Amino acid sequence: MSEQETRVLTAVKKSPLASQQELANQLGMSRESVAGHIMRLTNKGFILGKGYIVPEDNNIVVIGGCNLDICGRSQSELRLEDSNLGQIHQSPGGVGRNIAENLSRLGQDVSLVSAIGQDKSGDWLLEQCRTSGINMDAVIRHPDFSTSSYLAINDPQGQLVTAVSDMAIIDTLDGAQLSNKQSLLLSAQTLLLEANLSESCISWLAQLNCQGKLYADAVSVQKSTRLKPILKRLTGLKVNRDEAKAITGLADAHDSALIHALLSLGVKNILLSLGSEGVIFANAHQSVSYGVFDIDAVSDTGAGDALFAGFIHAQLNGWEVDKSLEFASACSAMTLESDAANNPNISQKNIEKWIAKK
Repeated sequence: MSEQETRVLTAVKKSPLASQQELANQLGMSRESVAGHIMRLTNKGFILGKGYIVPEDNNIVVIGGCNLDICGRSQSELRLEDSNLGQIHQSPGGVGRNIAENLSRLGQDVSLVSAIGQDKSGDWLLEQCRTSGINMDAVIRHPDFSTSSYLAINDPQGQLVTAVSDMAIIDTLDGAQLSNKQSLLLSAQTLLLEANLSESCISWLAQLNCQGKLYADAVSVQKSTRLKPILKRLTGLKVNRDEAKAITGLADAHDSALIHALLSLGVKNILLSLGSEGVIFANAHQSVSYGVFDIDAVSDTGAGDALFAGFIHAQLNGWEVDKSLEFASACSAMTLESDAANNPNISQKNIEKWIAKK
């Protein structure tokens, strides 16, 4: 930002309802010059649209899936090709939406960019997300596709056995759609995307001149390679071992080799989820491991999303890595104790109390 643009932006913040001529008089500039600076500041995302709306500090924008999750948990060991007794429940889901809800419950200012259908499931999701504190104003309602749904089958221990995902609507979220949200994306202090987005969408985002930090979640082995065009832009990437192997092409590599390969591809910080073995945070300067909490898991749906949200929240607060990993792991553990993709009791205060009891 140039010195003149800085002066104009400062004046706009102090007098957001002032006319361009009034701003020009304050700054000793011509109205045409002020108008040009405002146009450039708007294109860069420092001013949002008409009325000189200036983005809030520390705002987070999440781009990704918003699903209806249906989860079944069997009472005893699953019998394939047969009916199994158990419990079934539904909850809001989707990797992007889950991360957004966790961040919101942790006290962050979060907006979600996604696509949902003009159906009852979409209506229900909008209500649930807004109730949890997510700004849903940028969500697109599509008339020709049904709202995404995710069907998970868990064993008696809450571990995922298999799942079916119907997310065709997310492919409608392309560069043309996102260009209408460009001011919001450019103004975000933190922008988080996930690999459920299409390759073309991720490639479009990779070319966007974002001002904030950029994070990504690899989501799955099959979809993780979609992130390749944006790896060099990433402040942080969350992956598991199999996703890291798919991205790097190192099928037999150990954790250290996978981390080195991802760093070589341009990722600045890596959060490597090891499941029951814990998590590793690594960058060019350090590698720190953290184990898992001893809990009775109910369902592992959404646990990785809570881990990532907890870590980003900790980093935005400027915490040391050890504390960040402990906090993130506790977010994941509390989610494992819940039968929903998001534990409604998650908050920074509750997480800290939960850790103190362990």
